[in-house]
Amino acid sequence: MIVRERTGASASVLSLGPAWLLLLSLAGCSLQGPGVLRTSRMAYNEAVQESEQRELLLNLVRLRYAEAPEFLAVSSISTQMRFDAGAAVGVEASEGGPGRLTSGANVGYSESPTVTFVPRRDEAFTRQLVAPVELETLFLLTRSGWGLDRVLLLIADQMNGLSNRVTREAQGDDITALQRFREATALLRRLEIEGLVRVEARPRRVPVSEAIASDRIGVSDHLAAAREGLRLEERVEGGVTLVDEQTHFVLSFSKATWRRDEVTRLARSLGLEPGLPSYEIDIGSTEKEAGALLLTTRSVLGVLAYLSHAVAVPDEDADRVSRTPSDETVHEILDIRVASQPVEDAFLSVPHRGRWFYIDDRDLESKRTLGLLTSLLRLSLGAGGAQNVPLLTLPVSF
Repeated sequence: MIVRERTGASASVLSLGPAWLLLLSLAGCSLQGPGVLRTSRMAYNEAVQESEQRELLLNLVRLRYAEAPEFLAVSSISTQMRFDAGAAVGVEASEGGPGRLTSGANVGYSESPTVTFVPRRDEAFTRQLVAPVELETLFLLTRSGWGLDRVLLLIADQMNGLSNRVTREAQGDDITALQRFREATALLRRLEIEGLVRVEARPRRVPVSEAIASDRIGVSDHLAAAREGLRLEERVEGGVTLVDEQTHFVLSFSKATWRRDEVTRLARSLGLEPGLPSYEIDIGSTEKEAGALLLTTRSVLGVLAYLSHAVAVPDEDADRVSRTPSDETVHEILDIRVASQPVEDAFLSVPHRGRWFYIDDRDLESKRTLGLLTSLLRLSLGAGGAQNVPLLTLPVSF
């Protein structure tokens, strides 16, 4: 920008310095909004994610020491941002020549964030925490890319009598059974990678009433059933039945799968009839027909307790925890280490009892398991619902 200063009949040309240019750029305050959004959104996103994972890690450590876990929800995040700008202009007199124009500018920025936490101790949350994981969750996790073996290791307590049960006491774990379960799920994972086996969702019609004489059914009855999400169907043997269409889940196998002896041996070890195209997955622990794969599932709290066995404990704390023979089997999928000081290359770390518990940044197996656990919690505990999503407000004032 060029300014002409007149002194008598003569004129001199003076150039404004960079401070003026900075001040003029700040004059368009509305242009700062997008920059604030780009910077603040990413910063708060990273902070929320890191705090969520650190809370999860801390709860695993607490459970290892037989302490109760605690969960906090971020209900809202708000921040007030303020920009202040000022400028000063002066002229320095000079003998025998035109005066020299001086300028200066100052810019101030401040931010006052407010984060609201809500302890999750209500009855609904507690019920979700201790309720068995549903089969739909298993399906959704495998469809979102998590390996079938890792999902079953976390969720399943038993699969057609093959035990994956890990106790929190110093006795009761069957290491041989745990190894057999691990081998079975590892084989399923290899077949899954090759595209030979997968978990599928299929519709199933379930009768919810006894047979009703056809001459007793009118149009109003069909409409009433439809309003309830049901339908009336004719039976082959006569009469009409009220039917509910439900989703059920199956473990489907490709025909090529049964050419392998190892797959046949797996089916027989699970009490399944080899060669079938699919096996219905159901919840239960009693024996069914040879075409069903029965699971008993852990609760979310049970999954956390299972993974807490992966927490390494220093020798001086040996009398404060229950060591079980199954600890090493859990370490195969999650390895939480302990150190006396913070570890620089830790992926995640939390302080507890005067020590630092952490996951190594190079430990991909543990990072995958932690990612799966995060997805499980969001599906089972409703952390992804709109009612629990933190509201981020970024007002900007100038």
